[in-house]
Amino acid sequence: MTASATPTARRCSACGGDLGVADGRIVDGEPVCLRCLFGDVAPIMVRPIGVVRSAVTRPGAGSGVPIARSADAEIHLAPGMRRFLAGLEEERALTVVWYAHAVTALETMFARGMDGKRVGPFASRTPARPNPIAITEVTLVAVRDLVLVVHGLDAIDGTPVLDLKLGRARISQ
Repeated sequence: MTASATPTARRCSACGGDLGVADGRIVDGEPVCLRCLFGDVAPIMVRPIGVVRSAVTRPGAGSGVPIARSADAEIHLAPGMRRFLAGLEEERALTVVWYAHAVTALETMFARGMDGKRVGPFASRTPARPNPIAITEVTLVAVRDLVLVVHGLDAIDGTPVLDLKLGRARISQ
């Protein structure tokens, strides 16, 4: 089940309300409706600008992302993105904003990967969060028309890319 898939149960574990198609998420193993998670805030629409192509096809154990960031990956941009590429080939540090489409469930507490401390998603870098949006600092290796070759991306093959930004390493220079 993906992060946006309908929970198998028909009732929200928090309010008891009925769950319709794509109206909930799994949190700590229980279905929770979107209203209990987000309140009455209206959803927004974001469209991907491209997709990741990588040899890594499955998330790492329990993390929602691969464990190693050692392999190069490609970001295949949509044709309409060509007009936004000016000057990109001159940069090396990029921040990739991506949608963690392989996340299947949320946990409110877990052992953080970097130090084992028990925390929630907002005190970690896990992509398993209420809105599974992730960011990764990468090195831009090459720009080949609408294909960006990057090093250090921890997104798996097929991951939607939401945005690209100049990397923090470049900004701090």
